[in-house]
Amino acid sequence: MPLYRHAEASGAPNEITVIEDRGMLGRNQPSFEFIDSHTIKAHPLIVEALIIDAERLWSLEEVVAGVERRAVLP
Repeated sequence: MPLYRHAEASGAPNEITVIEDRGMLGRNQPSFEFIDSHTIKAHPLIVEALIIDAERLWSLEEVVAGVERRAVLP
């Protein structure tokens, strides 16, 4: 299976990126949808639950620094 990573994703190929979708707020129950095999868009309450249970949270500064380092590398 070809490996596709969402353009905003960073990290190892076996990691899953979850993107908050505020458009799901009007639904009866929190839900999620796969964008591809490694990227999920999820209801804000699901994202909140994931953050509460996360082992490590990345700050926006850390994410931007990682993207900038990758842009500089040949």
